[in-house]
Amino acid sequence: MNRLRKLYLSEKEKLKGYSLQEKLSYIAEYYWLHILLITGSIAFVIYFVYHAFFTVKENWFYITFVNTLQEAGEDSALCQDFIEYAGYDLSEKNVLFNSACYFDAARKGGTNNSYYQAFIAAIEAGAMDAAVMERDNFEAVARSGRFQDLSAGEAAELFAPYEDLFVYCLPYDETYSETEVPVGIDLSGSPLVTEYGLYEDGCVLGLSAYSQHPEEVVRFLEYLGVKTQEEK
Repeated sequence: MNRLRKLYLSEKEKLKGYSLQEKLSYIAEYYWLHILLITGSIAFVIYFVYHAFFTVKENWFYITFVNTLQEAGEDSALCQDFIEYAGYDLSEKNVLFNSACYFDAARKGGTNNSYYQAFIAAIEAGAMDAAVMERDNFEAVARSGRFQDLSAGEAAELFAPYEDLFVYCLPYDETYSETEVPVGIDLSGSPLVTEYGLYEDGCVLGLSAYSQHPEEVVRFLEYLGVKTQEEK
């Protein structure tokens, strides 16, 4: 504290007789880095406090669209239309649509990027509810057990009506199954392709391995107008 006090008194003495503009110019020239660091620190504290105590923590629904070049994020028509359809109260929980994710698990070395690592982390943390991507990419991810078996547990009851659209794959882990299991739903004829243009050659939706809201994934399918066997 004594050192700071001496520095303050020294600079105060040095600036005697300077006009206000000259003082500001001097401070900006010699102390810009200090100002930048202090401003950054204050901004970080404000950001941390705001997100720690005032932002909504939980999600109504979180879906990722992999490798689309079209806007499908939280400000997109797709997201806003779905929120309106579902009637979510965003003051209670979040709705997350992520379209900034790019990797190709079907290609050698195609997962060696931060997008894939973040994608897997969101699944493993139970944050992401569903993901949509091209079929080859989807099957490569699904074989590693990142998507739920739609014929088992709670998913079996929820997704049985969409059985004729199931996409099957053989898991890497043969202790789970030595035959193909349903892990995705083909959305090639859905508005994601025909109306919103997210994928030119079709796409598949998978229920994340640790999804907390599988019923909201069904709601998303209903919003898209994906017909069940009974409706057909």
